[in-house]
Amino acid sequence: MKLLFVCSRNRLRSPTAEAVFSTFPGVEARSAGTSHDAEETISAELIDVFQ
Repeated sequence: MKLLFVCSRNRLRSPTAEAVFSTFPGVEARSAGTSHDAEETISAELIDVFQ
């Protein structure tokens, strides 16, 4: 299962969710943010990978 967690700045909420869920067997988790100053900005490519 692939999970993509998204919040505004990718600094607290979505990275925490990524860290928690990536420990589950069979789960590939990533996180991204919507703001231009996010740690990792969401992109069409990232969404495509996690569909």
